[in-house]
Amino acid sequence: MPIIKLDGETVKYAVRHSRRAKRVFVKVSLESGLEVVYPAGERRPAPEELLRAKSGWVIKSLRRVRQASANHFRRRYEDGEIFLVRGEPFRLQLCCDDAGNEATVGLHGDALEVTLTADAACDGLEWRRDAIVSFYRQIAKDYLPARVAELAAEYGFSFNRLRIKHQKTRWGSCSAKGNINLNLRLMMAPDEAVDYVIIHELCHLRELNHSKEFWAQVENCCPEYRKWIAWFKQHRAQLVL
Repeated sequence: MPIIKLDGETVKYAVRHSRRAKRVFVKVSLESGLEVVYPAGERRPAPEELLRAKSGWVIKSLRRVRQASANHFRRRYEDGEIFLVRGEPFRLQLCCDDAGNEATVGLHGDALEVTLTADAACDGLEWRRDAIVSFYRQIAKDYLPARVAELAAEYGFSFNRLRIKHQKTRWGSCSAKGNINLNLRLMMAPDEAVDYVIIHELCHLRELNHSKEFWAQVENCCPEYRKWIAWFKQHRAQLVL
């Protein structure tokens, strides 16, 4: 990864090309760090030139992102911790099974029950985290492909392939090849919120941008989309694994 010195600070950055980009721009995000983004086929101006021209903004934005990262909510995976499953709260309940061969996770009443084997040394955070992430991954695989297919058929969209990923900040994405990616953490959100994200990505199959035309298509399929955008912003701290 290339580096550059800006205002006395050495920073790393990445360069990428995007078919969605209509102009060259500099981006700073919690997930990707500092990026210089070019429209497909463009190479000018040089990234160093852009970064030096915007050095004040870049350094300020990087510091803001670092502070956000430091304040980012971190799970402890301890008894009583609350996890959302399809919008409903469940209290984490840890159990040990000396005779078991593998960790199991399930919903029992209002509890998200995680049963670990003796080898998992029930106080091991990574064991608990991996078991819970696997649980969400499985319910995402059980739910999302069918729901994407249903909404695509309902609104006349045709997509190529669906992939389920565990991403830090992006709930979904769509490529120019018609491939859709969805975050397994969507399984923490209500079904209606998940529908909004799916519809958002389906609409990108026709508009690979966030133009007025794009948002008009989203609203046509999901009239309450603003409500769900606000919901994700309000509950972001809870939607963490």
